[in-house]
Parts: sequence; structure tokens; C-alpha cells
Amino acid sequence: MPTIFPREEKAEALFDKIAKDPRACKRLMDAFYEGVACDEDSSVEEERVLVDKQVFTNALFTAYKNKDLSAFLMAVCGNSMFDLLRNAFLIPLRFNDKGKENPILLSDENGNFIESDVHIPESKKHMFKKLVEKNRYLAYGFLEQHSFKEDMSIQTIKNESHLGILVVQEMPEEVHEKLSDAQIYSGLWDSMMKLEDLLYNAFFYCGDFKGKYCVGVFLPFTHFEHNLEKNIEVSNSILYECIQKMLND
Repeated sequence: MPTIFPREEKAEALFDKIAKDPRACKRLMDAFYEGVACDEDSSVEEERVLVDKQVFTNALFTAYKNKDLSAFLMAVCGNSMFDLLRNAFLIPLRFNDKGKENPILLSDENGNFIESDVHIPESKKHMFKKLVEKNRYLAYGFLEQHSFKEDMSIQTIKNESHLGILVVQEMPEEVHEKLSDAQIYSGLWDSMMKLEDLLYNAFFYCGDFKGKYCVGVFLPFTHFEHNLEKNIEVSNSILYECIQKMLND
């Protein structure tokens, strides 16, 4: 039987890096327990839809029969294996994953605003205009998780969304053309951990961006609007170091 999501190829090196880093293990454990459904009588407000009891049972049995860890995790905590890694900021998000625009660009490469359903406060427009450069965009980024519907089909749920600044740099073709996604995630590992040490709650992106393979850092205004220019400089530095490391490995 096939698993609910295609298995990532050559993920062992990535998993090994996470398992050897106590900070990463704690972050992954926290992301798991944050997703575990509370008791129905709990007063804690849930950000996700609680799984129906029969859906939970069917998902659990399907996961056992198919040896599908993601199916089990979705039944237990509302995240696939790689949802957990992304939501714990241990692997990058993919630009426009599965055809869904993420982050949603609210400006073009020249800093001109793009019409969108996303509301942009005038204060944020003014803040962005002072920082416009070729590799910077005003954007709306979000995290996702997956869960089962009553008919056992899969639904995608946004669980964190922000307005902010996206900083992007292009990855050389000789790097991404010869590596699987999991190998690229592993290569980006040190840069991601450095990013989260210096700019915790920044989103790290990689993948196809405007027809080119790129890496990017998204800085939500919620966390980074103070000292924003300095935070952008740090992001650019990390992206540059990341690309150089991938070239040299």
C-alpha cells in the first residue's frame, strides 16, 4: 500500500543531524506536543480542528498496516513528519509548495505594490518603501499542517501567518540539480540553525522562485520590525554563507 505522502529520498543525513543536536531534538519534541490534541474538556484553545474519534482510529490502523509514520502523526498531532520539522524550524519551507503560493508576494522586484486580498497597513508600506532593494519583497508568509477529514481525505490548515519582508538569493544550478530535497535540507542545516539562533521565528525558504532555484529568509513584522534593516543584513549574510557552503561541500 502507498503511504499518504511520497517518502523523502535520502533523508538519513538530515535526521542524523537533528538527532545529534539537543536543541533540535527539544524543538522537534515541543512541536509534537504542541500539536497533540488536548482533552475535549480542556479550556485550552485549540488552533487546529480536533480529529473525530473514528477518523483517529481509522488513521491509526491505516498507519499500522501501511507502515506510514506520517499517517500516524497526523492522527495524533495533526502534522506529517515533515510538517513537524518545518513547524519546528528545522527544515526550510518550499516556495509555492504543491502549487500554493507561499509566501504571497505583495510587491514586485522593483518595490511596486501588487494588488492582493491581503490587507497591508500604511505603516508597513512606509516601512517597506524605505528598505526596497532588488532581492527584497513585501510578502505574506505562513506555516501549514495537515489532518484527516471525516472521509479520510487530507485537508491543509494554515496555523501561523504573517506580513513581513522576504529576502531572496539565487542558488547556483550546480548545487540544486544534483541533490535531492532532503540532501539540500541537510546542506542547509547549519545555516538554518544559525538563523534560528540569531533570528528566532524567521522562516527559511528554498526552491523554485520566479523560475530560479533560490533560498530565502522571511522576517515577520510581528517579530522583526524593530531593527528591521539590521535583521535584513543578518539574513543576507546567512544566505550568502549558506550558498558558499553548499558550493564547497
